[in-house]
Amino acid sequence: MLQSASRVILGIDVLFLLLLGFSFLYIEPGSGPFVVASLTLVPTVLTLVMSVAVLYTGWDPFE
Repeated sequence: MLQSASRVILGIDVLFLLLLGFSFLYIEPGSGPFVVASLTLVPTVLTLVMSVAVLYTGWDPFE
């Protein structure tokens, strides 16, 4: 069950990273939206790393 949830989270993270990547092309550096987009990268990358770790190790806490 945790692996399927990790796959969904991984897909959402990839979508967020694609949207952020395209938004950085149109945001002026130093502006408010640039700061918000930069701060959005932190939880997105953290959840991406955690879901990849769960999928790689096959960890299931409910066994």
